[in-house]
Amino acid sequence: MSRRRPLDVDAGLPLPEAGQASTVFSLTALFGAYFGVYLVLGIPALAGLAFGTALGLVLIRRWIKAHHATTFEEFLISALSGPASNVAVFGFTLAGIQCIYATSELLILREIGKSALGLRADHATLMAIGLAVIGYFYILFGGYMALFRTDVLQFALVAAMALALGIVLLRHGMPMGWAAKLMPRPGYWALLSEQPGPLLYAYHFLIGVVMGLGFLAASPDAWKRVFILTKLRRDTRLRFLIFLTVGTAPFLVLVLLGIPTPPIPNGSVNAGRMFSAMLTSDLIFVAAALGLVASFLSSFDSALLASVQLGLILQRQKAQVEFEGARFHWLMVTVLITAFCLLTALVSLQNPYLLANLLLGAYSVVAGVEMGTACVLARLPEHSFLWILLIGLVSWFLYVASTVGFPKVPNTDQINTIPAGAFLCIVVALLSRLLVIGGRRYGHT
Repeated sequence: MSRRRPLDVDAGLPLPEAGQASTVFSLTALFGAYFGVYLVLGIPALAGLAFGTALGLVLIRRWIKAHHATTFEEFLISALSGPASNVAVFGFTLAGIQCIYATSELLILREIGKSALGLRADHATLMAIGLAVIGYFYILFGGYMALFRTDVLQFALVAAMALALGIVLLRHGMPMGWAAKLMPRPGYWALLSEQPGPLLYAYHFLIGVVMGLGFLAASPDAWKRVFILTKLRRDTRLRFLIFLTVGTAPFLVLVLLGIPTPPIPNGSVNAGRMFSAMLTSDLIFVAAALGLVASFLSSFDSALLASVQLGLILQRQKAQVEFEGARFHWLMVTVLITAFCLLTALVSLQNPYLLANLLLGAYSVVAGVEMGTACVLARLPEHSFLWILLIGLVSWFLYVASTVGFPKVPNTDQINTIPAGAFLCIVVALLSRLLVIGGRRYGHT
């Protein structure tokens, strides 16, 4: 890596398509959010998530073209321009989200080790920490080049897992009752009525669209991959269509993974049950275990690098230095220690998805601001982002506390917070758009 700008690397990074598929699969499988939605709400919500993911990639491409940046760091600097109060709070919030997301993955990987692989709690903790340390040193010395190469390997392993699942299903046939999993069960994401029908399915689809779009809108990792495809490759419709296809392919893998998975009961859930399909045969176990480990390394490393790169840019805006190698290493250490401190504080929780539930509110606020300002933070009036963030996070915390609460073990009721998260994202986007209009009127640009 360059000692001058360690993470200012765009050229030569292999196959951003594979990297985007890695990011999506990490969320769908390991992080568990999309997989849990599919197991409870079936095809309508999953189709919405896939469409929202594709729509998010299209929107990010439009933002990147509008900024006219020649490097990804130039794009980040342009996106983080504007009043210093907004830039500092927004940059720190986005970096913090990535760090907390990495911690959440550590907690969930530990839970998978306990519930699905039968490891003792201390052994599962050591497994998660060991993999995190391996991933940390891998990108500490290799940066984005190492990350993108890992993504290609992870993509190959996920493809092998999908192939193994397909072979087993062809040999043994579909399990009884598999078709019932394709439709939503009552009691979740209710509209005016829980009666199944086109209106309810359309509502589930729209909620999925906002969730899929919002995750990518607040994901610097996705911005990086779209930037490479848009600026450093031949920017053709066919190329971008391939990118969209590969980036949404993990949703098909999710359907295959869900077919042999036993039905998830309402209420308290053993998190390992979601991944019990990987124990149905030795072939699936090996393929799925390798895919999950690679997914963790890819997504964990992506979150760490995104957090550190944002930190470098924020420090650069305060004080320029010719060589940022020392800053890079100190920020890497800081982010890793922060993740491990959070892990130590939360490891006693029996519900690793609780942190993800709370993180959903932060994602909704940041994504709403990005969509409302078209990824130009400078359009917001001074200090406005701080108030949006505080009101949004406090409202989200009070909502979660008053509805699902803080269950000690994973609970399917936690999925019912997603429509509120989508609503929060839409409200913040509309509010940000109104502030942008008002800012233009009163001279804020």
